[in-house]
Amino acid sequence: MSESVKTENALAAEFALGLTRGQARNDMAARMKADDALRTQIEDWEQRLAALDATGDSDDASLPPTGQFEKILARIDAAGLQLPGTRTQRSDDAQWKDVGPGIKSRVLHVDRANNRISVLLRMVPGATYEAHAHDIEEETLVIEGDWNIGGLHLKAGDYHVASTSAHHSVGRTVSGCLIHLVTSLSPKSESPCL
Repeated sequence: MSESVKTENALAAEFALGLTRGQARNDMAARMKADDALRTQIEDWEQRLAALDATGDSDDASLPPTGQFEKILARIDAAGLQLPGTRTQRSDDAQWKDVGPGIKSRVLHVDRANNRISVLLRMVPGATYEAHAHDIEEETLVIEGDWNIGGLHLKAGDYHVASTSAHHSVGRTVSGCLIHLVTSLSPKSESPCL
C-alpha cells in the first residue's frame, strides 16, 4: 500500500495550525525562509485562521500563555501512548515513598485478587532491610547493585524466590541497590516495604 503524499497547501495549513511538530516543523521553517511560494501559502493560512478568532482582539492578554499549546499536545501524546488493556508508569512520574532508613519504595502494581504487590526498592549504600516472614512466595530481582540476605550474596541480574512460610534474615546492601520485589499485600505479611 502506498503512502499518500500531502500537497504543499496541506503542509502549509498543518504548519499554520501548529500540527507540524518537532524536526518536521524545524525543517518546514527552514524551507519557508528559502521558498517564497511556501511562505506565502503559510501566511495565507495564518490570515484565514486568524479570521476564525472568536474574540477578534489581537491584544496579548487574549492569547494563551506561552507553551500552552505544547502542553496540550504533550498531554494528548501521553494519553495516546497507553495500549488498550494496559497501564504504563513513566519513570518521570514515579512516586517514591520512604519506608525505612535509606530505603525508598515505589509501588508498581497492586493485585488485590491474588494478594500481591509489585514494588521497586531503592536502597542507599549500607542500608538494611528488616528480617521478615512470608505468607506467600516472595520474588526478588536485583536490578542494580548488591543484596545480601544471611549468607546469600545477590548481584545485578540475580533472581531469588522465598517460599511461603520462609523467613528472611536481615538484608543488607554494601554498594546500594535497586530491587524489584513481588510480595504479599496482606497485613499479616511482615514485609517492611509496605
